[in-house]
Amino acid sequence: MTDEIIDRVLFEGIEDTGENADCIIVLGSIKASLYRVPIAVKAYNDMRASKILLSGGIVNGADKGHADDMRDKAIALGVKAEDIIIENKSQNTVENMLCSMLELQRAFWLNRIEKVLLVTTTYHMRRSLAIAKYLFPDHIRVIPCPADDNNTRRGNWMESEEGRKRATSEVIKIINCVNNGLFPDFEI
Repeated sequence: MTDEIIDRVLFEGIEDTGENADCIIVLGSIKASLYRVPIAVKAYNDMRASKILLSGGIVNGADKGHADDMRDKAIALGVKAEDIIIENKSQNTVENMLCSMLELQRAFWLNRIEKVLLVTTTYHMRRSLAIAKYLFPDHIRVIPCPADDNNTRRGNWMESEEGRKRATSEVIKIINCVNNGLFPDFEI
């Protein structure tokens, strides 16, 4: 797998359109509070959506779930507690989407949602979008709102061992998802 292929698969066409949405969904990770939550809070403060859904459960025996950790950070950054929806059961990206749909149903009714803004790290966005588009009802548009981390940005992923490892691993996960029929193959 060449650097050009990895770069195209992970980063090409993954830009935020600036559109407003019914809700902002933030996918959890160990460092989501550091990289993803500030991007979601900016979108919230820019009035692109009035609610933020934080998605992620307790992973690897941690004391606190990803969603709970992100809630604390969002509140510290000025988001009103009543504007936060918590999904704290999911353990991976597929479960993030499935469990988030349940919370969207409870908060809005799925049939009333037209668009969601999806926040995750840029290198994780392609797979997350593909899973969301495959699992969410067809009438819901998923808009990418990527958040860059330090080591896996489009301009630097190939410069460090950690960035290269993450990027290569993510492309392999996309291939596995396609091979397992989780979402259809796509062309970049």
